[in-house]
Amino acid sequence: MSIRQKNEKYLSIGDVGVRYGVSRRTVHNWIKKDRDFPKAILISSRKYFSAYDLEKWEASRGGRDPDVEGRFVGLKPVSGVITDYQAFVDAMIKRREGLSISSIELDALSGMQEGYASKLENFGRPQGRGLGPEIFPLWLGALRVGIVLVDLPRRPRKPKITDPA
Repeated sequence: MSIRQKNEKYLSIGDVGVRYGVSRRTVHNWIKKDRDFPKAILISSRKYFSAYDLEKWEASRGGRDPDVEGRFVGLKPVSGVITDYQAFVDAMIKRREGLSISSIELDALSGMQEGYASKLENFGRPQGRGLGPEIFPLWLGALRVGIVLVDLPRRPRKPKITDPA
């Protein structure tokens, strides 16, 4: 649960149900059974949920963001909202696996050097590497995906600061 912020929006159980198009009973089941479902706060003996925590829960489930339309100019989205590079890489891996192609086949389809897709998918590891302007369109094209920018109805995520020591 997030630390309560001034002007943070909170939703009642009924509001949560409306947001996701489910019954109050379903929301109660999520509260009981889904360990990752945001914790409620009590206000006047009623449960309320942080809109920000609900949005983080949505993103962690990889599902469709309820605030984003299901199609963009007739094209179907193939991932949830991506807000950082690792989430982008994870979405690209999921797409490749969904197309049932290996990283070697991806290299061949895209025209990238053999083994390059594996390096992109292992970003952050010693054998991994970042993505440059020459490779980016090749990777997207081989997986038949494009990037769509949307106005997010939430505040940006705060980067995790790690202590190098």
